[in-house]
Amino acid sequence: MTIPDLEKGYAYKLNNMPRGKNIKIPITNSCNVPYRHVVVDFNSNCLICECDAWLPIPVGKVRDFDSLEDLFNSPIARILQQDIDDKKFTWCAVEYCNIKNQNIIKNKFELAINIDESCNLYCPSCRRDSIMHTSGPEVERKQQDINRIMSWLENFNEPIHIILSGNGDPLASTVIRPLIKNYQPKPNQTFRLFTNGLLLKKQLENSPLLPNITEFFISIDAGSADVYEKVRRGGSWKVLIENLQYLKTLQKENKVQLNFAVQNSNWHDLSNFVDLCLSNGFCANIHQLDDWGTWNSTPTDTPDTWTIVNGTYLDHDVLNQSHLNYTRCRDTVKELITQHAGKPVNFAPKLLQLLEL
Repeated sequence: MTIPDLEKGYAYKLNNMPRGKNIKIPITNSCNVPYRHVVVDFNSNCLICECDAWLPIPVGKVRDFDSLEDLFNSPIARILQQDIDDKKFTWCAVEYCNIKNQNIIKNKFELAINIDESCNLYCPSCRRDSIMHTSGPEVERKQQDINRIMSWLENFNEPIHIILSGNGDPLASTVIRPLIKNYQPKPNQTFRLFTNGLLLKKQLENSPLLPNITEFFISIDAGSADVYEKVRRGGSWKVLIENLQYLKTLQKENKVQLNFAVQNSNWHDLSNFVDLCLSNGFCANIHQLDDWGTWNSTPTDTPDTWTIVNGTYLDHDVLNQSHLNYTRCRDTVKELITQHAGKPVNFAPKLLQLLEL
C-alpha cells in the first residue's frame, strides 16, 4: 500500500516545508511520536504527529476507527511509522521538528482534539471575523465524532494526556461541550486546556474534567485593560481577571501559564503582563507572533476593506528588524530578561533568535 493522494490543503502543507526526502545528510536520531501522538483536526482527520503541518498525511477520519489501537495500527499509520523507524523521514518537516538535533521520545500517549475552530473572540492575529458553529449537519457530525473519541478514551487503559484545543476555544465550542460536561476521565487521563480564559468558571465549575486538568494555557496577549480589549477582540478584561481569580480559588496557580504573542499593538505592555503573572503565581510565556494568513503578508496597491483598517502582517511584526519599533521592543525584552532572571518567565527560543538576544 502507498500513501493516497492528499486533499488540497494537506498537499499544500506537504509541499510548503522541506521534507526528509530532500536532505543530503542522513538523520540518525529516533522518533516514536507516530506511535504515541494523535491530532484530530477540523476536518475530523487523524494525524500522527505533534503538528499537522509537520506530517500532514491523515491516517483516516475519526469515524474510521473504533479505538486508538485501531488508529495506530491502521495501514497508512504503519507506512508512516516504518518510514520513521527506518530513519528516512520522507514526509517529515525535519527542519522544524528538531529531529535533526535530538531523539524525540514520548513516554505517554497524547491526543490533541482540534476538531472545532469556534471561539468567542475574533482576535485579528487569528481570524478576521467571528467563527462560532452552533448548529447544522456539520456540528451534528462533529458531535458524533466527539462521542466516538470519548468511547476511545473510555476503552483506553494506558496513561494519556488530552489536549483541548489548538484552533479555537474548547470552552466556547458546542461541538466539544459534551466532552467537557459529561466525560468522566480515568485517573491516568490528564488534560491540557488551551483557552482565552473567559469561560473558565462558567464551563468548568461542574465539569468532571476539572480535577484532571494539569495545565491551563491561557492566551491574553496583554497586561492591561486597554491593550487587552484592542488585541483580544470581543473580550472583557474585567471578566478575564474574574476568571483568573477563580483559578486561584482552586489552588491551581502553579498549573497556569499565561501566553503573550508579541506584536506592535502590545509590546509596550510586556512589563505589565509579567507583573500580572508573577503577582498571581502564574508562569509567563512570551513568544513571537505567528503568521496564520489572517493579515495580508505584504502591502498591496488594492487592499481590501479589512486590510485598510487592520494593516498587514508586516505592520504588526515588531520582531522584524525593519520594523520601526524593533529596537525599542528588543530593549524592553532584554530588560525583562535581566530583571526577572530565575523567575517563571519564559521567552521562546524563536523570539530570542529574532531579537538577536
